[in-house]
Amino acid sequence: MRMYRLLIVDDEPYTVDGLYEMLLQETDLLELDLYKAYSANEAIEWLNRVKIDIVLSDIRMPGMDGLQLQRQIKATWPRCRVIFLTGMNEMTYVQQAMRDGSIDYILKTEGDEPILRSVRSAIEALEEELKNDRYLQHAKARIQHALPGLRNAWFMQLLQHGIDHVGLSQSRLTEMESPLDSVAPLLPVVARVDRWPEHITGTDRPLLLFAIENIALEMLAEVSTQSVIIDDSYLMLMVQTQQHLEEGSHTEEGDQAGAIRFVQGMLETVQSTCTQLLQLPVSVICGRTFVSWDQIADTYFRMRQKLVLGVGKGENMMLLTGTGGVSEDNVDSGTTMMPSRLREQLDVALESGRSEEACAAINACFANTCEYARYLEAYYTVANQLIGLINRWGWADQLELGGEIRLEQLMHVRGHSSREQAVEYLRFVAERLVSIKQGAQDERTQRIVEKINRYIRERIGGDLSLTALAEVVYLNPAYLSVLYKQTTGQNISEYIISVRLENAKDLLQGSQYKIHEVAAAIGFDNAGYFTRFFRKNAGIGPQEYRDQASL
Repeated sequence: MRMYRLLIVDDEPYTVDGLYEMLLQETDLLELDLYKAYSANEAIEWLNRVKIDIVLSDIRMPGMDGLQLQRQIKATWPRCRVIFLTGMNEMTYVQQAMRDGSIDYILKTEGDEPILRSVRSAIEALEEELKNDRYLQHAKARIQHALPGLRNAWFMQLLQHGIDHVGLSQSRLTEMESPLDSVAPLLPVVARVDRWPEHITGTDRPLLLFAIENIALEMLAEVSTQSVIIDDSYLMLMVQTQQHLEEGSHTEEGDQAGAIRFVQGMLETVQSTCTQLLQLPVSVICGRTFVSWDQIADTYFRMRQKLVLGVGKGENMMLLTGTGGVSEDNVDSGTTMMPSRLREQLDVALESGRSEEACAAINACFANTCEYARYLEAYYTVANQLIGLINRWGWADQLELGGEIRLEQLMHVRGHSSREQAVEYLRFVAERLVSIKQGAQDERTQRIVEKINRYIRERIGGDLSLTALAEVVYLNPAYLSVLYKQTTGQNISEYIISVRLENAKDLLQGSQYKIHEVAAAIGFDNAGYFTRFFRKNAGIGPQEYRDQASL
């Protein structure tokens, strides 16, 4: 069950306190976060302070009555469920409450069981609402509206991190309404706006890129094409033939050759159209062969690199590039994965505490670095990133004092006798940083739990609602509940029960406090509910326990 917040409102403190203690003892409602208000105005203070899911309220109260409060509730938290509890069996109130959206109406004389049933029904209604088709359809409509942006973001992740990161599948492409096939190879095309005229502002650039995208898609309508807007200058097109045939067949080869000729020819028209209609110089680079999905990220990097280097005046270029494992010139040589992607992978892995992924990214940085210059580039790329994280996390002094990681050694490639030793040292530093970060995170979490436990022990008779506890450690109440259970293995409410029981036993043994005084000292305003609480958790009543302890 999700955590829900329930607010009890009544101008009779005895009723509020009694209901609070009764609900507190229900084991199947331990995730219910309870709040008390002794007037409608106090209830509004809670409504303005925290999201309330269920309100159990009296109708007849001085000043603002329950029906007026209900309208305030609906204005603040429209999905809140309201249960009216009253001693007046008046049909007019029942009808008005139902018209205003109350889900139940219970007489105070009916006892606890109908109230519990109504609360459980309210929880079930809230749970069901999350599955309701109306909300799902609304969400689907919003997703449909956002689909182009979501699709573009997915393909951007593909280009930056590769297929393993995004989870390529046909169902995923279908969900995103992409025309591409998850198995068929791709013909890559990268286009770039070479120069933005001064009169074109930053806000106009996305519109013009959108125009370029539309021109390209219209010209390439005969083939399946997915466009990806990369930034305010670059656009990528991934092209497939309309019909995917068996790999290696002569028909497929002919189909691909025809598609390449068609795409290259139409790109000339795209380029000239952009020059004439949009007055924009646009360079295009097109692959000479189709590539597999697992090659597309590295292919994009090499194509973009070749556009950056350029030829001639570097404007309105129409370039072709080879793809695959054999580089056609110095531009395409080097690592098999683009450094920017590897740097991001390493940074994300370190920030997320995933040392295995960090080491894998480091290893990938040194792939195909037989040339000494590329080995140096890879080493200092990784070392600089590790130094940057150390500075960002403020650990330089700590590491120097500990002596495990010497910053000079990290930034001195000749301090390692071999390439293997250098890579191993970088992996060690990465793993150590993850370990330190995880330890610091665990320590902060433990301090939060200890602070909460100490606050509960010191204020066992006070307000121990999740909201009050969360304010002590500056966390969201729902997140605090999850974090506490993940760390300790029990709910906060269970810890509160154990502390109350422990304190009650101590007070019953070592003092002459009356039962109701013991109850008040540990947070029970009603001696009757305290007695039931004690009997339920200790197995005997408080007076029996005191009698046995005095023997």
